[in-house]
Amino acid sequence: MKPPPSNVPELWYQPAPEHFDNYWPRWTKLAFGLVLFIVALYFDLPVGRWALDNPIVFKSDINLEMTMLMQWGQWTCSVLVIIAVALLDREGRKKAIAIALGCIGAVVVCYLLKGCFGRARPWLLTQGIYGLYGPAKGFHSAAYQSFPSAHTSGAFALSAGLAWFYPNGRALFYALALDVGVQRVLRHAHYPSDVVAGAVLALVIVRSVQWTGIPGRFIAKFPAGWQRWIFTANAS
Repeated sequence: MKPPPSNVPELWYQPAPEHFDNYWPRWTKLAFGLVLFIVALYFDLPVGRWALDNPIVFKSDINLEMTMLMQWGQWTCSVLVIIAVALLDREGRKKAIAIALGCIGAVVVCYLLKGCFGRARPWLLTQGIYGLYGPAKGFHSAAYQSFPSAHTSGAFALSAGLAWFYPNGRALFYALALDVGVQRVLRHAHYPSDVVAGAVLALVIVRSVQWTGIPGRFIAKFPAGWQRWIFTANAS
Protein backbone atom coordinates (compact mmCIF):
# COMPACT_ATOMS: atom_id res chain seq x y z
CA MET A 1 0.00 0.00 0.00
CA LYS A 2 1.26 3.47 -0.86
CA PRO A 3 2.17 5.45 2.31
CA PRO A 4 0.25 8.68 3.01
CA PRO A 5 1.89 11.95 1.92
CA SER A 6 4.21 13.51 4.49
CA ASN A 7 3.16 16.56 6.50
CA VAL A 8 -0.55 15.98 5.85
CA PRO A 9 -2.65 16.76 8.98
CA GLU A 10 -4.68 14.07 10.68
CA LEU A 11 -8.40 13.92 10.05
CA TRP A 12 -9.81 17.14 11.49
CA TYR A 13 -12.76 17.31 13.86
CA GLN A 14 -13.92 20.08 16.16
CA PRO A 15 -16.34 18.93 18.87
CA ALA A 16 -19.47 20.79 19.85
CA PRO A 17 -18.94 23.94 21.92
CA GLU A 18 -19.81 23.78 25.59
CA HIS A 19 -22.96 25.75 26.22
CA PHE A 20 -26.41 25.25 27.67
CA ASP A 21 -28.11 23.27 24.90
CA ASN A 22 -25.47 20.54 25.04
CA TYR A 23 -26.90 19.46 28.39
CA TRP A 24 -30.16 18.42 26.73
CA PRO A 25 -30.28 15.04 24.93
CA ARG A 26 -30.65 15.37 21.17
CA TRP A 27 -34.00 13.58 21.15
CA THR A 28 -35.49 16.18 23.50
CA LYS A 29 -34.48 18.98 21.14
CA LEU A 30 -35.95 17.10 18.17
CA ALA A 31 -39.14 16.49 20.14
CA PHE A 32 -39.36 20.18 21.02
CA GLY A 33 -38.97 21.09 17.35
CA LEU A 34 -41.71 18.64 16.38
CA VAL A 35 -44.10 20.01 19.01
CA LEU A 36 -43.37 23.57 17.89
CA PHE A 37 -44.07 22.56 14.29
CA ILE A 38 -47.42 20.97 15.21
CA VAL A 39 -48.44 24.08 17.15
CA ALA A 40 -47.40 26.27 14.22
CA LEU A 41 -49.60 24.21 11.87
CA TYR A 42 -52.60 25.11 14.01
CA PHE A 43 -51.89 28.82 13.56
CA ASP A 44 -50.99 28.74 9.86
CA LEU A 45 -54.31 29.90 8.43
CA PRO A 46 -55.15 32.49 11.13
CA VAL A 47 -51.69 34.05 10.97
CA GLY A 48 -51.58 33.89 7.17
CA ARG A 49 -54.92 35.67 6.86
CA TRP A 50 -54.01 38.20 9.54
CA ALA A 51 -50.77 39.08 7.75
CA LEU A 52 -52.68 39.61 4.49
CA ASP A 53 -55.33 41.76 6.18
CA ASN A 54 -52.82 43.79 8.19
CA PRO A 55 -49.84 44.50 5.94
CA ILE A 56 -46.89 45.98 7.78
CA VAL A 57 -45.17 48.61 5.66
CA PHE A 58 -41.77 49.93 6.67
CA LYS A 59 -40.99 53.34 5.25
CA SER A 60 -37.88 54.78 3.67
CA ASP A 61 -34.56 53.68 5.16
CA ILE A 62 -36.24 51.42 7.72
CA ASN A 63 -37.60 49.30 4.89
CA LEU A 64 -34.14 49.07 3.35
CA GLU A 65 -32.66 48.04 6.68
CA MET A 66 -35.32 45.37 7.25
CA THR A 67 -34.86 44.04 3.72
CA MET A 68 -31.12 43.88 4.30
CA LEU A 69 -31.60 41.95 7.56
CA MET A 70 -33.88 39.49 5.76
CA GLN A 71 -30.94 38.57 3.53
CA TRP A 72 -29.05 37.04 6.45
CA GLY A 73 -28.12 33.53 5.39
CA GLN A 74 -28.86 34.04 1.70
CA TRP A 75 -26.29 33.35 -1.00
CA THR A 76 -24.42 36.65 -1.15
CA CYS A 77 -24.48 37.20 2.60
CA SER A 78 -23.40 33.63 3.37
CA VAL A 79 -20.52 33.73 0.90
CA LEU A 80 -19.26 37.03 2.33
CA VAL A 81 -19.52 35.80 5.92
CA ILE A 82 -17.75 32.54 5.08
CA ILE A 83 -14.97 34.43 3.30
CA ALA A 84 -14.63 36.70 6.34
CA VAL A 85 -14.27 33.65 8.60
CA ALA A 86 -11.58 32.24 6.29
CA LEU A 87 -9.64 35.51 6.32
CA LEU A 88 -10.02 36.73 9.90
CA ASP A 89 -9.79 33.60 12.05
CA ARG A 90 -6.34 32.05 12.41
CA GLU A 91 -7.93 28.66 11.73
CA GLY A 92 -10.56 30.15 9.46
CA ARG A 93 -9.97 28.15 6.29
CA LYS A 94 -11.10 24.82 7.71
CA LYS A 95 -13.92 26.48 9.67
CA ALA A 96 -15.13 28.24 6.53
CA ILE A 97 -15.31 24.92 4.69
CA ALA A 98 -17.23 23.34 7.57
CA ILE A 99 -19.76 26.19 7.69
CA ALA A 100 -20.16 26.12 3.91
CA LEU A 101 -20.86 22.37 3.86
CA GLY A 102 -23.60 22.75 6.48
CA CYS A 103 -25.22 25.63 4.61
CA ILE A 104 -25.13 23.85 1.26
CA GLY A 105 -26.56 20.67 2.74
CA ALA A 106 -29.45 22.51 4.40
CA VAL A 107 -30.36 24.50 1.30
CA VAL A 108 -30.22 21.49 -1.05
CA VAL A 109 -32.48 19.38 1.18
CA CYS A 110 -34.81 22.34 1.69
CA TYR A 111 -35.31 22.92 -2.03
CA LEU A 112 -35.92 19.24 -2.65
CA LEU A 113 -38.65 19.24 0.01
CA LYS A 114 -40.17 22.45 -1.38
CA GLY A 115 -40.55 20.80 -4.76
CA CYS A 116 -41.91 17.55 -3.35
CA PHE A 117 -44.59 19.16 -1.17
CA GLY A 118 -45.66 21.94 -3.53
CA ARG A 119 -47.34 23.98 -0.82
CA ALA A 120 -49.17 27.12 -1.94
CA ARG A 121 -47.83 30.45 -0.69
CA PRO A 122 -49.94 32.51 1.74
CA TRP A 123 -50.54 35.24 -0.86
CA LEU A 124 -52.60 32.70 -2.84
CA LEU A 125 -55.18 32.72 -0.04
CA THR A 126 -56.67 35.76 -1.79
CA GLN A 127 -57.56 33.37 -4.63
CA GLY A 128 -58.86 30.69 -2.28
CA ILE A 129 -55.82 28.48 -2.86
CA TYR A 130 -54.41 26.62 0.13
CA GLY A 131 -52.75 23.26 0.65
CA LEU A 132 -50.20 20.85 -0.79
CA TYR A 133 -50.08 20.31 -4.55
CA GLY A 134 -47.12 17.96 -4.83
CA PRO A 135 -44.20 17.83 -7.26
CA ALA A 136 -46.34 18.71 -10.30
CA LYS A 137 -46.53 22.29 -9.09
CA GLY A 138 -43.73 22.35 -6.53
CA PHE A 139 -40.92 21.88 -9.03
CA HIS A 140 -42.35 24.27 -11.58
CA SER A 141 -43.70 27.33 -9.76
CA ALA A 142 -42.28 29.50 -6.96
CA ALA A 143 -45.86 30.20 -5.89
CA TYR A 144 -46.06 26.57 -4.74
CA GLN A 145 -42.77 26.38 -2.87
CA SER A 146 -43.84 27.55 0.55
CA PHE A 147 -42.81 24.51 2.62
CA PRO A 148 -40.24 24.66 4.12
CA SER A 149 -38.91 28.22 4.07
CA ALA A 150 -35.57 28.35 2.23
CA HIS A 151 -34.82 31.85 3.52
CA THR A 152 -35.26 30.62 7.09
CA SER A 153 -33.34 27.44 6.46
CA GLY A 154 -30.41 29.37 5.00
CA ALA A 155 -30.46 31.85 7.88
CA PHE A 156 -30.48 29.19 10.60
CA ALA A 157 -27.87 27.12 8.75
CA LEU A 158 -25.43 30.03 8.69
CA SER A 159 -26.22 30.89 12.31
CA ALA A 160 -25.81 27.28 13.47
CA GLY A 161 -22.47 26.98 11.69
CA LEU A 162 -21.18 30.21 13.20
CA ALA A 163 -22.50 29.28 16.65
CA TRP A 164 -20.61 25.98 16.50
CA PHE A 165 -17.27 27.74 16.13
CA TYR A 166 -18.07 31.04 17.88
CA PRO A 167 -20.52 30.15 20.67
CA ASN A 168 -20.16 33.52 22.40
CA GLY A 169 -22.02 35.11 19.50
CA ARG A 170 -24.81 32.55 19.24
CA ALA A 171 -27.49 34.89 20.66
CA LEU A 172 -26.76 37.43 17.91
CA PHE A 173 -26.56 34.78 15.18
CA TYR A 174 -29.88 33.18 16.11
CA ALA A 175 -31.58 36.56 16.61
CA LEU A 176 -30.69 37.45 13.02
CA ALA A 177 -32.05 34.10 11.81
CA LEU A 178 -35.27 34.51 13.81
CA ASP A 179 -35.78 37.96 12.29
CA VAL A 180 -35.63 36.38 8.82
CA GLY A 181 -38.32 33.86 9.72
CA VAL A 182 -40.65 36.47 11.22
CA GLN A 183 -40.27 38.76 8.22
CA ARG A 184 -41.06 35.92 5.80
CA VAL A 185 -44.39 35.43 7.57
CA LEU A 186 -45.18 39.15 7.73
CA ARG A 187 -44.39 39.54 4.02
CA HIS A 188 -46.89 36.79 3.09
CA ALA A 189 -44.20 34.48 1.71
CA HIS A 190 -44.57 31.70 4.29
CA TYR A 191 -46.78 30.23 6.97
CA PRO A 192 -45.46 29.82 10.53
CA SER A 193 -45.00 26.06 10.07
CA ASP A 194 -42.86 26.69 6.95
CA VAL A 195 -40.54 28.83 9.06
CA VAL A 196 -40.34 26.35 11.95
CA ALA A 197 -39.68 23.49 9.53
CA GLY A 198 -36.93 25.45 7.79
CA ALA A 199 -35.25 26.28 11.08
CA VAL A 200 -35.41 22.73 12.47
CA LEU A 201 -34.20 21.28 9.17
CA ALA A 202 -31.18 23.60 9.12
CA LEU A 203 -30.25 22.94 12.74
CA VAL A 204 -30.47 19.17 12.31
CA ILE A 205 -28.41 19.12 9.11
CA VAL A 206 -25.71 21.56 10.23
CA ARG A 207 -25.20 19.88 13.57
CA SER A 208 -25.22 16.43 11.97
CA VAL A 209 -22.54 17.56 9.53
CA GLN A 210 -20.38 18.72 12.44
CA TRP A 211 -21.11 15.81 14.81
CA THR A 212 -20.21 13.22 12.18
CA GLY A 213 -16.96 14.93 11.19
CA ILE A 214 -17.94 15.39 7.55
CA PRO A 215 -15.79 18.55 7.12
CA GLY A 216 -12.64 16.64 8.12
CA ARG A 217 -13.45 13.78 5.76
CA PHE A 218 -14.16 16.25 2.96
CA ILE A 219 -10.86 18.09 3.46
CA ALA A 220 -9.04 14.75 3.56
CA LYS A 221 -10.07 14.19 -0.07
CA PHE A 222 -8.08 17.23 -1.19
CA PRO A 223 -4.52 16.94 -2.57
CA ALA A 224 -1.83 17.00 0.12
CA GLY A 225 -0.67 20.51 -0.79
CA TRP A 226 -4.19 21.90 -0.49
CA GLN A 227 -4.64 20.21 2.87
CA ARG A 228 -1.46 21.76 4.21
CA TRP A 229 -2.63 25.20 3.03
CA ILE A 230 -6.07 24.76 4.63
CA PHE A 231 -4.52 23.83 7.96
CA THR A 232 -1.89 26.57 7.88
CA ALA A 233 -2.78 29.32 10.36
CA ASN A 234 -3.44 32.79 9.00
CA ALA A 235 -0.92 35.42 9.96
CA SER A 236 -1.97 37.37 13.04
